[in-house]
Parts: sequence; C-alpha cells; structure tokens
Amino acid sequence: MKSAGRVNNESPVFNDKRRIRLGIWGLGRGMAFFKACQFLNIDVVAGCDFNPHMRERFKAALPDAFLTDDEDEFLSQDFDAVLLATFCLEHTPHALKCLQAGKHVLSEVTSFANMAQGVQLVEAVEKSGLVYNLAENYPFSAANSWLTNRWREGLFGDFVYGEYEYVHECRTLSYTYTDFTPVVPGHQVHHWRSWFDYHYYCTHSLGPVMVITGTRPVAVQAFPCTPRIAGYLPNTPRGRMTPSMIQMNNGGVMRNLMGSSTSDTGNQRLWGTLGASEIGRDGVRLRLGSAGHAPLLKIKPKWEGLGELAVQSGHGGGDFWVLYYFAREILTGEKAPFDIYGGCDVTIPGIQAIRSTLEGGKVMEVPDFRKKSDRDRYRSDDWQQPAYDTKRGVFGGFVPEPTTAAGRFSSVIKDLITTAIDYRAWRDWKSVSDVLEDPAEYLTVAERLLQRYPVLRDTYREARQIIEEHPDSDGATVLREMLEVGDEEKALASSFLPALKREVAALRRKHGKVASDMIVRYEATELLPIRKAIKEVKYPAADVNFRKASFNVMHNYCSIYDRYSDDVNKNGLVYGRCYHTVKKAGKGVMHVAADGPFKVFLNGREIFCNNRATNPIANSVSQIPVRWRAGKNEIVVALRTNMGRAWGFFVTV
Repeated sequence: MKSAGRVNNESPVFNDKRRIRLGIWGLGRGMAFFKACQFLNIDVVAGCDFNPHMRERFKAALPDAFLTDDEDEFLSQDFDAVLLATFCLEHTPHALKCLQAGKHVLSEVTSFANMAQGVQLVEAVEKSGLVYNLAENYPFSAANSWLTNRWREGLFGDFVYGEYEYVHECRTLSYTYTDFTPVVPGHQVHHWRSWFDYHYYCTHSLGPVMVITGTRPVAVQAFPCTPRIAGYLPNTPRGRMTPSMIQMNNGGVMRNLMGSSTSDTGNQRLWGTLGASEIGRDGVRLRLGSAGHAPLLKIKPKWEGLGELAVQSGHGGGDFWVLYYFAREILTGEKAPFDIYGGCDVTIPGIQAIRSTLEGGKVMEVPDFRKKSDRDRYRSDDWQQPAYDTKRGVFGGFVPEPTTAAGRFSSVIKDLITTAIDYRAWRDWKSVSDVLEDPAEYLTVAERLLQRYPVLRDTYREARQIIEEHPDSDGATVLREMLEVGDEEKALASSFLPALKREVAALRRKHGKVASDMIVRYEATELLPIRKAIKEVKYPAADVNFRKASFNVMHNYCSIYDRYSDDVNKNGLVYGRCYHTVKKAGKGVMHVAADGPFKVFLNGREIFCNNRATNPIANSVSQIPVRWRAGKNEIVVALRTNMGRAWGFFVTV
C-alpha cells in the first residue's frame, strides 16, 4: 500500500525510524487528528466511512490513501493501527474487530457501554498483545498538563476534593449531525446523541482529575435529577443534569458534573492538602500557602515539553497528546495514561452512576479490571441503558414524505430550538435590562431577534402544522415544548413585529450604534484553496463570495461551519465580514478571537495579524486599538481553518 500523508520532520519526536501506518475508521471526528500525525512517526494510509461526504473530504486530503465504505475491506489492508472514531455505542464491537485483524486501537470515548463488554475488551487486548488506548483528550490542555506536572512535584500535596464539569446544552445535536446539518431522513433523530444518558460521557470531566492527581475511582454515587429543560425527546434522560460523587483510591472525593442545563459550564477546581487550583471563564488561579486564606493569584500556564507541537493540533493540544501516548506505547512499550485499564477506570463510573440513580442513589463499586477476580464478577453483566429507536423515528413508525412538513422534522426542530431561544432571551433580558451593568448590551439581544424573526415566524407555523398532523407523537411533544418556551401566541401576534422594530430603533438612537458590544451581522466565504501563511494574506478581492454564518448569542461567538466546498481539506481561508456604525469618528478597542491564525482588516486596511491563534478560542483573544470613521465601518476577519473547518471567531467593540 502506498504511504500517504507522510511528512519528514527534521526533529522527530521519537528517536526511531519506524513508521506507524494508521487507518482511520470514522472520518468525521477521526480526521480532526490528522494534523498531529505528521509529528509522531504516523502515516495515515487508509480510511473508512459509510458517509460519502466524509469519504470525499478524506480523499481530497489523502488522494493516495486507500478508501472504502466496507469495514472488512478496510481492515484487510496492510497497516498497523486504527484510529476508531465510529458511533459511540459501536466502539467495543469495532475495537474487537480491529484487534482480531491484528491492529492496534486508539478508540474515541467511551470504551464500552456495559460491563460485560469491558471484560471482553480487556481480555481481547491482553490476549492479542496489541496496544489499546482511549482517546480521552481533556486532561492534556495546557492548563491541565501544567497542573499535572505540579501535582507530581508535590506542590499541592495529596488530593482531597475536586469538582470538574462538562455541561453542554446541545439540544440541536439531538436532531443534526456534528456540523449541524439536519439528520436525514428528516423524521429520524441522531442515533445516540438524542437519547444517551450523560453519565456515560463522564470521561472529559473525570479523566483530568485522574491524570492530574494520579488517582483512580473506586466507588460512585449518583442521585436521580428529574427536572428537565424543553426540547429533548420524551422518556429519555436527556435535558437533565447528571452529577455524581466519586471516591478515589486515596480516599479523596470528586464531584463529576455532566448534563444539559440553562448554563453551559466547564469549571474545574481541585483541592490538595497543600494548595488548590481553579480553572474558569477568566483563566487559571492558584491558592498556595496551605491555608484557606492564603494568596489566590491568577497564572498563565505554559506548555512544557512538546507543547509547541501540541498547540498546533485540535482540542487545545489534547488531540496531539493522545496520539503521542498511543505512538509511544507502540514504539517503546511505555504505558499510556489511558491504556486498556485506564480506559476501564474512566468508563466504568459512568455505567455505575446510571445504576446508582436507578436505585435511588445507592453507592456502587468501581471494579478494577486489572484483576481477573473483579472481571469475573461482571463477566455476564450486559445491562445497559435501553436505546431509543432512532430509525423508527419520532412519529411512531410513520414515514412521511420528505417534502412534507413532517418529513422535514429534523430541520424544523433545529430552527425552532434556535429561534425560540432567540425569543426567550429577548423576553427575559427585557425584564431585567434595567440592572445590566451596560444597558446597551440588551440591544444585541433585541437585534438578534429582529434579524431572525422571518425564520422564527415560518418555523413556528411549520411546527404547529406538524403538531396538528401528528398530535400524539414524540415529535409533537418536542415541538410543543419549544413553542411554549418561545411564546408562540405572543410571538406570532400581528402587533409583535412592528413593536419589536420600534423598540430596536429606539435602542439604536439611544445608544448610538447598530449593535452594542457584539457585532452580529456576519457573512463568510466558503473555503478558499490558499496555501499561503496567514501573514501573507491580502484584503479579499471584490469577487470573494461571502456566505452567511450563524451567531450564537448564548455563547458570544460567531460560528462558521463549512459544508459547501469540495476542497475542504486543503489549507484555505474563511472570510467573515461585518459592519459597525458610529456617529462620531474616534478611537476604540476591538476584541477579536479565532480558533486558528487570523488577520483583521478595517475599512480595507490591515490592522492586525495573529499567526499563532489556536483552539480553544478563549486562549487567543486579541485587543486591537482602532480608529473608527464616522458612519459605517467594515470589519473583515480572514481565518485560516483547522482541517477544512473554521470552528469559530468573534468580534466585540
């Protein structure tokens, strides 16, 4: 087989001439790892995916690599290892199939869905002598990696207590693919994100605590939390918070928080016997001095070791590190943090937490699958959460014509979720706008609703049509809930839109600008096949095709997801354009951030370039002094993409 994707590095990470030939199974998430392979003795030589769009992206990036939609044909090829990024519930059977084919396995989370699968997987790995790693990447951000090194040096003492969170309100992803394209056929829903219990997905919050403190879980307790937010499938655990308390093997305890709520959060706090740390929206703080009133100071964690390479990959460097540990174990035999046993340690607490909730908060053990005696107790334990029949769909088995409203359910609910939230944000912020620190910020919320109102109106009407046609279906239940959130009757009243226009006009006059602190009118090009560094990019030519981009007012950033270019895997650019209007010329400050290298133009003139910006976006916010001219000012952001996608950028003034 021809070697594809190989890059000869002058300073290789491993002092080893051997190359690891890698096949990627699952070319959506799987391709996000591609860039880091070049540094790590890894050549991507094969790909497999049932989705034609994903295969086309892979082929554009690696035209000489083997490509198929047939898993058996894929595994019969001559390569060493598989990066397994297929659907979540299929990881175990697919990993077993890879091992049987003689391939090392790097599996996306989670490792398995029931305890019997875990036993089977451990013993298959042991028998094969092959390497199995779980691709849990959250422990390997710059901040978490820095903390890991300091814990190992004894700065924080012994682990006492921790709180790590991975809370994401991702209703839309119940009905779309990861690029927010609605599921097809339209009466179906996402095959696991629409119904999967959040406890299963415990690794992104538990994993960092394990790696940083060097401990493993031994017991878990979780109480059922039954209130839920609207818009999720009925009779599933989605839309709820799923906290658990986990005891670690040194006697310390952590609160592991996942779920879906009305406030996404990823706060991370650790207490040791000598010091403590907290990671939040404003950065990283340490309290050092072995006392509760000791100095609490903000720090800037720096990458150590191979950080300069790691920062060039996705997930804040995490994708680099999971590949690094995988390659290191294959080449040297040194165990990775999440080898097969670490993968079990971080997966089992989720399964046991679900069982704890079903038994009213009973404490459940976390067995150590390194021990055969522990495995024997769970060898036949195949209990797992019952699955929702996603293929049967939300209309009880009825399959509507694709052109009908019901046949477009996934598109309708996607738009309904966003527009109902637009309305609700406007209504609720209006009620408390008098206590805003900067009252002008409310204008952004009102303008967003005004801009989106035509979509809201059409979506509300189409949702009501589906409800009337299928009143007793799960689809109707979900649509009703979101229409209630979005005040259907008031929002569709004939007097509403004129009143909203008057309100926005009055706010613009009062605050003297089109939108207060957040520029919301963006357009973005499709990807351009430009191989130049961002610093060489010029102001876009007049024939550039700007495309619409979505603005997420709840998270304060503009997101661009490319689904249009046939050349998405070549280094390209996305251009975002927006406008800021001021009454008088003068100085100001613009905050710009992006998930990749970017350049900023103001009124056709280059004013800033950040050639080292990386994901996550919050780490690369730049403050740019500007001079506004009176009237309308054009702002253009040229963004270099990561593996064919512009993950997002924002501009505030």
